[in-house]
Amino acid sequence: MKSLQSEIANLVSDAPTRFRLVAETHRLWRHPFVEQCRAGQLTLAQVRVLGAQMYKFCHEFPSFLALALASCPQEDARIVIGENLWEELGEGDLQRAHAALFRRFTRALGLDDAQLSAVPALPETSALINTYRNLSDHYGVLGILGALCYASEGIVAALYTHIQTGLLQAASFDRDALMFFEVHIHVDSGHADKLESVLLPMLIAPQDELLVEEAVRTALDARCRFFDGVMREAKCHGAQESVGNA
Repeated sequence: MKSLQSEIANLVSDAPTRFRLVAETHRLWRHPFVEQCRAGQLTLAQVRVLGAQMYKFCHEFPSFLALALASCPQEDARIVIGENLWEELGEGDLQRAHAALFRRFTRALGLDDAQLSAVPALPETSALINTYRNLSDHYGVLGILGALCYASEGIVAALYTHIQTGLLQAASFDRDALMFFEVHIHVDSGHADKLESVLLPMLIAPQDELLVEEAVRTALDARCRFFDGVMREAKCHGAQESVGNA
């Protein structure tokens, strides 16, 4: 009969592969918006809506890390989450905070900061934000760490590479305007590795693994619905522009 220690060791060794598979095979990668990005077929209306709505999520992301920090009793995990939060806030430099970097992009779209703040969040955007806010309540510390690791930090390099491809085909942006995407493409895989390193030792029972998988799927499903909202709103904007030009 296997010892408890060996069962836990097997659980931990298999878990990261399963978690990554959940993220890598999710329908997010087949979403029409992501496919349009990959093919370089975004419309300018889609880019504008994406910028205004994605900023809402970006602006709230530090609060999700703060919730994870507050819900986590392990000191080593707190250090990893705290380092991630510190980088998200620009390491004390307001101009390097990730939300500030994103505003460079929205300004390049012709939205000044006041206009950006005045844009209402779409229902799907609000739902995405609320999904992340409620992760620790619904899935505990394992769930919020898993979602941040495998449904956020672990996928942004690939996802933002696709989005950046779409942006560059839809309009002309200088390097400064796309700095937010550049930073996340080249940095966040390291964040995912560190989050994974503190998450895996917390897995004690098979139910823990299932909890993380469910949280990852929930976060990715919400991101798919976010892209649904972007496409719907962009279609409405495109129709309004066509009427205005008729």
